[in-house]
Amino acid sequence: MIQESLQQLSHTHSLAVSQIEATIAMLAAILELELGIQETKATSPVPIVNASKFAVSWAGRECCLGNTRLFWLFQRLATSANQYVSHEDLFESVWAGEKSQSALRGVVKRLRDQLSAAGMADLAKAIDGTVSGHYGLILV
Repeated sequence: MIQESLQQLSHTHSLAVSQIEATIAMLAAILELELGIQETKATSPVPIVNASKFAVSWAGRECCLGNTRLFWLFQRLATSANQYVSHEDLFESVWAGEKSQSALRGVVKRLRDQLSAAGMADLAKAIDGTVSGHYGLILV
């Protein structure tokens, strides 16, 4: 029960952080402010995860992923952007069913395909699995 409670708390916290980031981005757009982040060709803008729409917004585009493992995997990686997350942590955060390396690889591949199809190929390439036993959303 404690583990379930902590997982729910972690999930709720992640959703709150995503909503705060989305609100900041909307306010910045409305007020036409720069957030102090210099966007260059070498760096990517921070993606916005919208949990109410199960969508990812990035570089003026949106990719609706639905209430699927694709969305929850991206959301988990985005909460730890520029850090690697272990497969075990991803299983704990995202999976309710079969937990296998091949299932994880399949979801990552489908996520990359969906992002690419939505015109976010650079964001799809930022999902890095080169560190053994880990994936990361590496934006810098």
